[in-house]
Amino acid sequence: MSVLAEGVDRQPTARVIALRPSAGRHAAAGRSPEVVGLGPEPDESPHGTTGRHAIAPFPVDAPGTGARSLVRELEDLTEQMHAHGPLPSLRVDLRELLAAWAAALVRLHRTPLTPTTPVAELPWVLTEPLPDWLDDLPGDTGPVWAVRAHPGIRRAVAETRRAWLPVQWVHGDPTGDEVVVTRTRGSVRAVLLGAGRDTPDGPLAPARAGRSGCGDPRWDVATALDWLALALGPALDPAWHLDPVATFAGQYRELGGDALPNRATAVARTLASAVEWTAQLTLDRDPSEDERAWLSGLWSRPLELVGRTRTTSVPARRS
Repeated sequence: MSVLAEGVDRQPTARVIALRPSAGRHAAAGRSPEVVGLGPEPDESPHGTTGRHAIAPFPVDAPGTGARSLVRELEDLTEQMHAHGPLPSLRVDLRELLAAWAAALVRLHRTPLTPTTPVAELPWVLTEPLPDWLDDLPGDTGPVWAVRAHPGIRRAVAETRRAWLPVQWVHGDPTGDEVVVTRTRGSVRAVLLGAGRDTPDGPLAPARAGRSGCGDPRWDVATALDWLALALGPALDPAWHLDPVATFAGQYRELGGDALPNRATAVARTLASAVEWTAQLTLDRDPSEDERAWLSGLWSRPLELVGRTRTTSVPARRS
């Protein structure tokens, strides 16, 4: 989505809001969870040639009766955990859901490219300047000015753009809202909506123009990790010692996925999320106290990823 357009979609995507915890938990200090999913730095990138990705696709039908969105599944699961505790069966269910999502990404990324495969557009954060309306945000929105002024963040965005490798089929925005889950005889399977007609998952709902196609799969994985950190991680009780980001990254690796994001890509992804959520929650209306706490936490994440640990003393905006 372009946050510079006049017609920006200001509604929170799907039902992510439903997974958000009570006020105040979003802004908790600590290491950004995306770190657990970081892959090698660019000079150690696993991407070499495109030929290794052109393997036979896994045949699968499109979702049928009984399919549910992953967000609904996760809502039900977290409700059961809060009601009954993190029972072993519920932990297994969470791992299976995340593994199914990771498997859907691996299948998509391994789809053979053809001469007719479209070229996916670059994420807006890599091609457009940050919007000027960020300067007008109130100070309690978070360390917005610090993020915009930090040279490490600018370098991370530039590095992600330079290192972009359009070598595999990508979804472009594979958040939890774009995943459909089916259960058959005890097995869990997930497919990505809008991935395109030529993918192993068959004819699904069309993607936004330009989003899917030949692109850098590391952005897909960074997006999934980012969504988990924002939507699911805070909804789980810390006492349960569950880390969905680490679980997803581990399952992705075990299934043969080799497109884990480097630190620069993770920084760019968290920056895009901060701007997009700020647009949705502040443009044309005043955010609630809980939403301001949520946004403050979002704007601290890029700083944490580039190694800045103290953000509270930095002014929220430049006068």
